[in-house]
Amino acid sequence: MRIVYLDELFLLNLGIDYFLLLATAKICALPYRRGRFVMAAAMGGLWCCLALLPGLAFLRLPLLHPVLALGMTLAAFGQEKHLLRCFFAFLGVSALFGGAVYAAGLYRGIPSGGGPLVRLDMRVLILSFAICWALISFVFRRSAKRAERRYRTVVLSKNGRTVRFRALEDTGNDLYDPLTGCAALIAEADAVAPLFDRAAAALLYGAPADALPNIPGARLLPYAGIGGTTRLLLAFRPERLTVDGEPRDDLILAVAPASLGGDGSYQAVI
Repeated sequence: MRIVYLDELFLLNLGIDYFLLLATAKICALPYRRGRFVMAAAMGGLWCCLALLPGLAFLRLPLLHPVLALGMTLAAFGQEKHLLRCFFAFLGVSALFGGAVYAAGLYRGIPSGGGPLVRLDMRVLILSFAICWALISFVFRRSAKRAERRYRTVVLSKNGRTVRFRALEDTGNDLYDPLTGCAALIAEADAVAPLFDRAAAALLYGAPADALPNIPGARLLPYAGIGGTTRLLLAFRPERLTVDGEPRDDLILAVAPASLGGDGSYQAVI
């Protein structure tokens, strides 16, 4: 009779599921929210342990595996827009890891009978992790670079209206307001337009000087364009501005008429 220790089983599945969620985030070019990943991985580990208890063997049914995967996806990526893509990516990564475990087990001379995780040792797991991570890093090189970016959630309030959007943290952004010395948060006109009525919002896409009479408190912010030429951005101070929930009085908002991120992953640069 084989003895299974639930604490070891839980920790093993916690580590495996955490790696799978991390790899999913890498593929989908999402920020690594490690706290949420640990919570979702713990859900998978707990499910595995419960499935061994008397009366709960039905949890091992293959039909319920997608249910668990969906629950873990919601726990890890529930705040993301493309949740369905995350779900299928998680399933794909899980299948890839299962194949890597099988291949690594054969390489180590471990028979596959009785299930792929019954006779695993740490060397097989490490080898499997290495195979999966190498493949993912090679195939999704561009996505991996996007995943390393740091994003902030920005909330603006003006004229009794509020907008929320994602900003890319760019350490190379040194634009500031020469009058106040405040750093500038550059946001796309599409992200800022809902703060204004239709007529004023339309002016955000044109020449910055044309919008000045329609936006009280607005001014022009000079910046160096391509080739060293000096250009102007429309800038104003919102009634309230928060970054990741923290009020920021040291920032002024500058409006960019064109899109900042070609892939749509962010609408501002901070």
